[in-house]
Amino acid sequence: MEQVIKLLKYFKIYQDKGLGDDLGRFGLWLNKELGAEKVMEIPRGYSVSVNATIGFLLGGLLGFGDVWTRLAFRDLPIQHFYDFGIIKFVEVMKAPTKKEVADKSLLEQSTCFEAIKRLTKQGILEEQVDPDDRRVKRVKLTSYGKKIADKATQQSFLLSDLLVGDLVEEEKSDLTRLLKKLDRFHEDLYRNTGKDKIIDHYKL
Repeated sequence: MEQVIKLLKYFKIYQDKGLGDDLGRFGLWLNKELGAEKVMEIPRGYSVSVNATIGFLLGGLLGFGDVWTRLAFRDLPIQHFYDFGIIKFVEVMKAPTKKEVADKSLLEQSTCFEAIKRLTKQGILEEQVDPDDRRVKRVKLTSYGKKIADKATQQSFLLSDLLVGDLVEEEKSDLTRLLKKLDRFHEDLYRNTGKDKIIDHYKL
């Protein structure tokens, strides 16, 4: 938390200098102020470094992404971007189990099941008992759900155009490569490393 507060103080200094509120330019400014390798120590062993700057910027971008997602899906019965993820996974897998949906969504199982329950009440999904194992419940799209999935997919493409902002083609290519690398890292970490080990290793 101290790390975030320190970065916010830097952001306030940046704004007070009349440099605007663009997070990308703020990151470049902060990098220059601290120096590419310079690290400013703060209490409890945390530090503001290039990694911290990247983390801050990614967090800010996630916030913007949430705002734009709500705007893009404003006329659809979708409350969160993970609702869209659930709908698309069910669409692709046809009739996955609820556990499979939760595992793929990266949500806590209870949170995912609540989302499925809500989407079912809205008539987008329907639950079915697995004919081979009556203890297992599967979910599928209703005819109404298929229409919502099609519309949400169209909106997601438009949303993607907004999310990449004013990046030129070369920058998009570089960003795609880096994001894929990060995605592989986090996917492997999530699937193959216990949470306790992650907490210990990264001192979370």
